[in-house]
Amino acid sequence: MRFVLLLPLLLAACSLPEGNSPQTQCERQADDDPAVREIYSRTNGAYTQPWVERDQLLMARRQAVLRCMQQKGLAPSGGVQPVRSY
Repeated sequence: MRFVLLLPLLLAACSLPEGNSPQTQCERQADDDPAVREIYSRTNGAYTQPWVERDQLLMARRQAVLRCMQQKGLAPSGGVQPVRSY
């Protein structure tokens, strides 16, 4: 009987949105960044392999998220540059 009463609550909890934090918003917005889109179109799927293209994509996404967070005033400006793997 208790299970029947808890079932709607459990189903409602599973359908909650993924998150609406500024970090999550910026991560979603990073895919629309021009540098990230250029890597997606230029590499023709090679960004999924652990080579230079994947590293470029990860760095571009990181920078896009950081820019977004800075625009929202949630990340400090400046700082240490990310390490580039060649």
